[in-house]
Amino acid sequence: MNKKRLIVGIISIALLSQPVALTNSHATGQTYNSTTLKMGMHGQSVEDLQLKLKELGYFNHRTTGYFGSITQKAVLKLQKDYNLTADGIVGKSTHEVISGDKKNILVSRGSSRIKPIEEWTWFGKITDILPRGTVYRVTDIQTGKSFNVKRTYGTNHADSETLTKEDTLIMKEIYGDAWSWMRRPIIVEVGNYKLAASMAGMPHGADFIGDNNMKGHFDVHFLKSKTHGTNRINPDHQKAIRKAQIFLNKQLSLNSDGSQS
Repeated sequence: MNKKRLIVGIISIALLSQPVALTNSHATGQTYNSTTLKMGMHGQSVEDLQLKLKELGYFNHRTTGYFGSITQKAVLKLQKDYNLTADGIVGKSTHEVISGDKKNILVSRGSSRIKPIEEWTWFGKITDILPRGTVYRVTDIQTGKSFNVKRTYGTNHADSETLTKEDTLIMKEIYGDAWSWMRRPIIVEVGNYKLAASMAGMPHGADFIGDNNMKGHFDVHFLKSKTHGTNRINPDHQKAIRKAQIFLNKQLSLNSDGSQS
């Protein structure tokens, strides 16, 4: 009997001394930053990850706390943008990017791993932070005039429409009270971001917003976006985008902390 108790005791001690692997972060009590996250896991750490990805513009869905294919796709896109190993697993390096100070990440020039915001492309990043239905603000850098628009359609670039009659009036004033295909350098403000862009001021095609005194939509292009007709990059739009980026960089240099506001 004593021998049996001794064996049971040894087994119990051995089991207690072994680490227990749990994928549910509620049970482990581990924080977001200390947990490697990957497909199939669930819990508060995954929900925190989804919230962080949403803040950075990579996750545009309801947070569920489950690491499924949608979350993995968001992680992969972030990893590619920041030149990390694109494996869909949130390890130390990916945590460092996601958990870092957002403003410093966006304008950092000192790290070879981090792409500065001026290198974000339409297909690589911008289309995710400017999905169809997004309302944003356009500022013409030559006149300083601003107006509100909405991305209503488009795949190769942002087909957009003015929100109101007043916005249409301002846009038309920028073009000298006449619509024109002339490409103009602009700054696009969406969420916490300021992005260099180019617009062509000629309404055309379909429209979805009524009572704004604009029939059709106008084109807004970003770095490496393409036209719909030729499926090619338009040099005039890219030239205007470079002018807008130079203007934006000068604005940023005036900020004492170097951050975008």
